[in-house]
Amino acid sequence: MTMSSLGRLWVLAAGVSLATGLAIPHAALAQDKTLRVRFYDDPAGFDPASIFRIENENIAFNIFSGLTTYDSTTGKVVPDLAESWSTPDNITWTFKLRHGVKWQKGYGEFTSADVLYSFSRTRDPATASPYATDLAGIVKIETPDDYTVVIQLNAPDGNFVHTVANYHQGQILSKKAVEAAGKQVRWQPVGTGPYYLDSVDVNSRIVLKRHKEYYKGPAPIDTIVFQIIKDEATSTIALRKGEIDLAMRANKEENLQTLAREGFKLNKVDNYAVALRVHNLSNKALSDIRVRQALAHAIDYEAISKATSPSLQAAAHSMLMPWMDVYTPKVPRYEFDQAKAKKLLAEAGYAKGLTIKNLSTSAQGVTEFQQFEIDYLSQIGVKMEMELVDTPTFNQRRNNGDFDITTRLLPAVNPDMILFSFLDPDNIAPKGLNGARYNNSKLMALLKGAKAEVDPSKRLRMYEEVQQIAMTDLPYFPLYTNNVVWPGKPGVTGVKINYLAQVNFYEVDMK
Repeated sequence: MTMSSLGRLWVLAAGVSLATGLAIPHAALAQDKTLRVRFYDDPAGFDPASIFRIENENIAFNIFSGLTTYDSTTGKVVPDLAESWSTPDNITWTFKLRHGVKWQKGYGEFTSADVLYSFSRTRDPATASPYATDLAGIVKIETPDDYTVVIQLNAPDGNFVHTVANYHQGQILSKKAVEAAGKQVRWQPVGTGPYYLDSVDVNSRIVLKRHKEYYKGPAPIDTIVFQIIKDEATSTIALRKGEIDLAMRANKEENLQTLAREGFKLNKVDNYAVALRVHNLSNKALSDIRVRQALAHAIDYEAISKATSPSLQAAAHSMLMPWMDVYTPKVPRYEFDQAKAKKLLAEAGYAKGLTIKNLSTSAQGVTEFQQFEIDYLSQIGVKMEMELVDTPTFNQRRNNGDFDITTRLLPAVNPDMILFSFLDPDNIAPKGLNGARYNNSKLMALLKGAKAEVDPSKRLRMYEEVQQIAMTDLPYFPLYTNNVVWPGKPGVTGVKINYLAQVNFYEVDMK
């Protein structure tokens, strides 16, 4: 297909395939396999500059590529459109690009000009991208040739390879394709990934077809049909009846246990993200570190997780995940010890107890997990009152820092995203996610130094101390780690959920 046949894109969108005329090097192509996957919400479009929600991001992850991407198993940054990169000082980053990478739908070859265009588009105020701030540290982008990109930052950033990964602002677009799509760009995405968007019916399905010119070779599966099934019980029945092959996400323990008993595969990633309890330090009681530490000792979170959702969560002991390269286990641990909790409360002047309000949503109600928390806290004289509000009000109040305690979960592969979002005083609510209103100048000096440090051993030591301070001060307390489960038929192989809860369908096959 050539650029002169752009009008035929509408034929593709209707689900009619167009032959490329290329030889088919992969034996699986002759089989034309179709994988049927549950998609659990209404699609909202796939423009990297505005995309949101994990289910949409799963689609975009397979359509687009970044300069880097994430290993599906380890979460480590690995090459994607860039074969290699280097930096002498964490300020100037040079990326060497792959040769011969082809855009989907006949848009030609990927070059450095596409990287410049994509990052410039996201940063342009006219685009109004919520991810523009992620690229705000870029001072200059140079493209000395078609296969080299040089990016200069305004400050050292040792984790910049995360910023340009295949996620949101890091996903690379074709200028010609964006201009051709116009206002329909979110429904007509064109990338260099293993699959292209063939058609969308916002009420029933999304269809992806394999990109036969993908630089790694064509994927084993020809067609992926994402069927919109919002109700989890319905999707469980559909899987059991053979109407779908794989369910994107399952959150109910009883459904998972049923499927496991019947021999279905529970594809799973553990420690995907940590749920944090946010202590608002503007609350008089919670401003006392002894009260925060008492709350930490008062509840047996390991027992609660095992009792309520053994497949979906586990007790956590850090703001960061064990698979992150800067994670350290050498942080204070708050073992279940109610005697110690009572002693700390008494020392803080609350021997007779206190009342704390927990902001949550009326749609969720009081969960079984929270009922356990209420009971444990009552045993040390703390009354936790549930303040249930509608979801828009909850989001507004949480973002404004209007609560005693609440919860936050921020999935991320870049540890700086978590640490700066929650600990940096520049992000104190309502400006950012620091709802605890935490401000520790020593911690911030270490965190900024760690981000800039080129020496790996010094960098790790500084990140370790940051985590130790945060887990001593406890502006946030890790409640549990989330696990993500995609149930599927035993014959569906290679379903590796990464640490952004995404699946690289290039690695998936079916018998």
